[in-house]
Amino acid sequence: MKRIADIPASVETTYLGDPQRAADGLVAQYDAGTASEWAEEGFCAAHEGSAGLDSARVTFSLAQEVPEEGKVASIFKEYRMAKAALAGIKVGVLYFECSSGNFASGAGATVLVRGEVRSRYETSEAEGAARKDTLRVVYEASRALSKLLGCKSNAGLPSSFSMPPEV
Repeated sequence: MKRIADIPASVETTYLGDPQRAADGLVAQYDAGTASEWAEEGFCAAHEGSAGLDSARVTFSLAQEVPEEGKVASIFKEYRMAKAALAGIKVGVLYFECSSGNFASGAGATVLVRGEVRSRYETSEAEGAARKDTLRVVYEASRALSKLLGCKSNAGLPSSFSMPPEV
């Protein structure tokens, strides 16, 4: 997260977040029928120093559909991971399906989850390295969220990160 937010390694960084609350929030949204891609649940954030605006943050929401292949914003490159993976220099997005007994008041359901990492600032990294970092951060957070949600088969996410091929 420090690299995508262009925070020097020597600078104090504060990490804030409540991953369990984010997972619980997604379940509550689904069960209440209020799920929306725009109703984001905060997962974690990195702050340069100890206060102020977040430099980078990870959020999750429930989506209705995956963006159509080849029809995403020009800032992204598309990759083959989970249902869809999009990586930009300041933003990474990962869509994955979660089948879990935690949804539908314990009856279980399959939902489409959208994870996003976003940096407030430009990075000094090379474009390819920045895309890899944004995708890695949203992948790692998605793996952690899938465990908290109790997704079957780790929501189809690979057991470890390696840069997937472009679409």
